[in-house]
Amino acid sequence: MSLRSRLLGSALLVAAVAVFAATVSVAPTVPPESATDSVSLIAPTPYSFIATPPLLAVGSVLLVGGVAALAGADLSARATLLAPALGGMAAFAVVAGALAAPAAVLPALVDLETLSAAITGRRGEIALGTVVGATVAPVVRATTTEDTAALLAGSVLLLAALAAGASDPLSLVGGGVGGAVAVALLWAVDPERWRP
Repeated sequence: MSLRSRLLGSALLVAAVAVFAATVSVAPTVPPESATDSVSLIAPTPYSFIATPPLLAVGSVLLVGGVAALAGADLSARATLLAPALGGMAAFAVVAGALAAPAAVLPALVDLETLSAAITGRRGEIALGTVVGATVAPVVRATTTEDTAALLAGSVLLLAALAAGASDPLSLVGGGVGGAVAVALLWAVDPERWRP
């Protein structure tokens, strides 16, 4: 593992954390009932619904790319399938208020009304837009490495997220643009892993 790879991996991880931190400041949250008095919550605005999916998609793709670069590992297309899973989990954590009130999240997961509010409507579409954007990475990586199984899995996931989020094309387009920007950045700064 070269020093350049370690430095690049560290820089990508720092960038991913910075993007996730920026997302927390703009993303709309569904507060757990027990946290409404003690936590200052972010009210959803039109901009928060547009900005959140691309930010989360960029963060999850950079996180996967950064870990691969830091470990000096050859990034397989199947490993990049972690990006949509990480993006979806991050989207749920942000809109469910897990970062604003971590202690109140477990009781909130039992409350069906709060859970339903976090995964349906506009907030659920944030997660779908994030998954669409983060799925760009495995589709591109599977195409360049000619990994048919990973390409099929990524394509099915991409089409399923597009179909489920068809009612909110802004989140889907925003997430897709964010994922494409992250892959283009990795293509430029880490050609050994991302270019064919």
